[in-house]
This record gives sequence, structure tokens and C-alpha cells, in this order.
Amino acid sequence: MACKTLIIDDEPLARIRMRSLLEAYPEDIEIVGEASSAMQAVEKIKELKPDLVFLDIQLPDKNAFEMLQEIQDEDFFIVFTTAYDNYALNSFEEDVLDYLLKPIAEERLQKTIEKIRALRPSAIQEPIGPFWEKLNQVLARFSNQYMQRIQVRIGEKIVLVPVDEIVRFKSEDKYTVIYMPTSQYVIDVPLIELEKKLDPQEFVRVHRAHLLAIDYIAEIQRGDVGRLCVVLKDKARTAIPVSRNFVKRVRSL
Repeated sequence: MACKTLIIDDEPLARIRMRSLLEAYPEDIEIVGEASSAMQAVEKIKELKPDLVFLDIQLPDKNAFEMLQEIQDEDFFIVFTTAYDNYALNSFEEDVLDYLLKPIAEERLQKTIEKIRALRPSAIQEPIGPFWEKLNQVLARFSNQYMQRIQVRIGEKIVLVPVDEIVRFKSEDKYTVIYMPTSQYVIDVPLIELEKKLDPQEFVRVHRAHLLAIDYIAEIQRGDVGRLCVVLKDKARTAIPVSRNFVKRVRSL
């Protein structure tokens, strides 16, 4: 089944070029729309629910990273396209599938298509092999590098929140909301930075915007549209969607 694909670029010729290249792969790519600005892109993504987005980083109203902060609950793979290579590091923090430099060569796009084929119908393979992941976890525990408490400023005081009492984290723009069983806190630390300081044996990323405490997961089930979601043990039985990027990790719990 072909991936529903959206092309986002402010240059008309670039969109034509990308469409022409992608039309060579009808079994893999179904182009469902185009957008020329971040505002239009947000509308199209919410309306069309694409599986894959070819996203130019430099857009006229805001850059791609700022735009992605507005649609963290949407679930799709990203291929960044740009004439500049200085965004490469940031792109890897956005769970991207690939990073293409303009002008895009047919041979280079072929490698992207191969990545798309490899992840259907499952999610993206994690870049770190199981052996190295386990080794890093063991070493981290011996070095006590993981956070045990999080400092939260409330007015003139600082509250120390025990990490083992946290149910989940949710990214909200440049802030992160901490959900406890009976309370919530907001800290000015991006979720991606916070995740690096938390034990991966205790917390699992299930979505670009959601990091969950594994012990608070009650069950994993399929939602109305067939995608996985995680149900928590809180009173509300909160259901959190699982992004395709993290399906393999969730299934391994």
C-alpha cells in the first residue's frame, strides 16, 4: 500500500521537481497534496493525515522545526529537504526518516524510497543495535547518570518531584508538562532533552509528544483507526496514541 504523501516547499519549481521524482514510485508513494507555507502545511496535515511529508526547512512564515511544534499530536514520517546542510543535527532530533540536500539527485532519492519500503508496515528501526543499547543502559546505571528527582519552580519555591512517581510527560512547544497521579507541573525543559536524562528501562517514548512511565502502562490496544495506543493506569484510563516511529519499541515492552 502506497504512503499518502504531502510535499511542502515554498518554491513552485521545487514542488514540481519533487512531484516528478516521486511519481516514478507509484507503488510506494501516493501524492495527496502540496503546501507552500507553514500555515498551509499545518492545515493540510490535519486535513489529509499523510503518512509521509517531504518538508522544506526554510518556509516563508516560519521554519519547519517551529511548524512541527504546532502539530506534535499528528503522526507521520518526515523527510527534510533543504539547500543547506546546517540543519542536519536538528533534523535527527525530530525523528526524521531522511534528510535530502537540494538539488535532489534521483540516486539519492532512491535510498529514501528504500527506507520507506523497509519500514512498511512496521515502524522505523531504532538506530542503536540491541547490544549497544543494553550496554549503554548498564553503564549508565553504574554511573548514576539518570535523574532521580526533577526540580520544579512554583512561585518563589522549588519542589523536588521524584521521578518514580511520575506517570507521563507531554511536550508543549518549548515546555514539558509533568503528569503525576493527582497533580501536574510545567517545566521549561524540552521533552527531547529530558528524555536523555531518564532511564529507558523506566520510561518509553511512544510519540513525538509523549514519554510514559512503563510501570503506569495498563495495556496496549488498537484504536478506532487501527493504530496502536497505550492505556494508562490513571483514573481516567488515558489513551495515548503510539507514533509509527515507536511501534517496535512499544511492542518490545
